[in-house]
Amino acid sequence: MQEIEKKIRNEQDFLILGHISPDGDTIGSGMALLLALQGLGKSAIFAVDGKLPEKMAFLSDYAKVYSFAEAPKRQYGCVIAVDVSDRERMGKCQALFDASPNTIVIDHHGTNPGFGVSNHIETVGATGLLIYRLLQQLQVPLTKRMADLLYLAICTDTGNFSYSNTDAEILHMAAVLREAGADIPLIIENIYKARSLGATRLIGRSLEHLILAEEGKIALSYILQEDFRELGALVEDTEELINYTREIKSVEIAIFLRQSEEEQFKISFRSKNYADVAALASEFEGGGHVHASGGKIQAPLQVAIARLLEAAAKKL
Repeated sequence: MQEIEKKIRNEQDFLILGHISPDGDTIGSGMALLLALQGLGKSAIFAVDGKLPEKMAFLSDYAKVYSFAEAPKRQYGCVIAVDVSDRERMGKCQALFDASPNTIVIDHHGTNPGFGVSNHIETVGATGLLIYRLLQQLQVPLTKRMADLLYLAICTDTGNFSYSNTDAEILHMAAVLREAGADIPLIIENIYKARSLGATRLIGRSLEHLILAEEGKIALSYILQEDFRELGALVEDTEELINYTREIKSVEIAIFLRQSEEEQFKISFRSKNYADVAALASEFEGGGHVHASGGKIQAPLQVAIARLLEAAAKKL
């Protein structure tokens, strides 16, 4: 991280990029770094290929998150990819990353190949922890808004501190953020307790599609494009659906498919104890963590289900 710290001190013009379908870690980490750079007197903007998720709309007063369409198309002095496991995960923003001769990648996904000029890849609970350490090295005072954003990052990627990636350092960081003014009730209410009617209906539909295999050790569910239209739900409403199948007592591997186009599906994988779903995801053009990964598949629904169940069974 020392090389990255030096680059940040020496550069004045920054673009921070998050990943497509942005989650709490990429948004919280990216926005916290944005505020820190601006606090150091740097010119900086934060962009994602997409928009701020509806449940994170309360953050719009903290700083602007640019969509790719809104972001100025020019060469930046330094481009920093935050919580981005591979360059394709930046979507259209990849062009802005590739246009810069000075790139940095800060990420916690073990499958990250290190696609920047400078890279800090470390398999910790959340990228937010790495950003927190960086801000300490830069001696940036921790404001209340930075504390909110970093708490969002670590809270969401640890399942509200319930996943196995929740270690003592993450918990200590949460305490420091609270002391710095992090509004925990505000974050929890917006992220976990403010579900739309469409999102609530989507939970029921995903459970209607539940398939169990290998004596209940594998659970698979899916949502089709027609379900969004019928139920009045958003794509972002699928983010937590896999947890409902993962929580079934017998399940070791949970799989969730979201139809993106005709015969094209985005896949989420989760495991509880011993199954390596990062290895499973690598068979489906993806990657991630041992217990939480993603991928994609192009096939008719029933063919996709059969392939996934067969591959997952080999990881038990």
